[in-house]
Amino acid sequence: MPELVMVVALLVVGSAVGVALRQRLRRLDHRLPDETDRPAPRSGWVIPTTALLTALAWWATAPGFGLPAGLEVIVPIVYVLAVWTMVPLAFIDLDVHRLPDRIQLPAYPILAALLTLCSLATGDWGALIRALVAGITLFVLFVVLALLPGGGIGFGDVKLAGLLGMLLGWLSWAQVFISVMATFLIGGVVAALLLATRTKGRRDEFAYGPSMLLGAVVALVYPALLRAIM
Repeated sequence: MPELVMVVALLVVGSAVGVALRQRLRRLDHRLPDETDRPAPRSGWVIPTTALLTALAWWATAPGFGLPAGLEVIVPIVYVLAVWTMVPLAFIDLDVHRLPDRIQLPAYPILAALLTLCSLATGDWGALIRALVAGITLFVLFVVLALLPGGGIGFGDVKLAGLLGMLLGWLSWAQVFISVMATFLIGGVVAALLLATRTKGRRDEFAYGPSMLLGAVVALVYPALLRAIM
């Protein structure tokens, strides 16, 4: 029963945050002057997605569904805050094929500070070093991909890769690897479907950020899901 109560509470909190995010995103404040003529994007998915990701992020990073003892509660809170940032980034990228610097650049020092707090709470300073190295590694990898002709990777994706590397690197190298593999798989499937349905042409841009974010979610929940199954 306590586990069920916790799940319901997380879904309620996530839904409330989703409502606030949807209201803010529907203002389309992220658009530049030359992007105002686009049709308004669908936003109905924001609320259920935020609710689901809130519950999944907590479940994947907390010792259980109940409130962790002591300062370890900081860790799941940090990852919940991260997924609350992922939803607006996915929405904006789907809308204008751009990941704003005004969100991503301040996220670097904020995330570094939060992960430092996680290491302070858990005493695992090796995790913080791993997070920084993973962030740099993915940043460099995506810079290389962005410089390849016809790669379809933008420099907004490069900045996002660095953030996701830090976020998942604090947990494990395995989750960083899973995230990259899942990103390429999801991105490839999405691109193939867009081409097959003639929604996009070979020379057209498509939003790669949502594939990266979904790949990160897969990597975040995979170990917890595996433990639950086994």
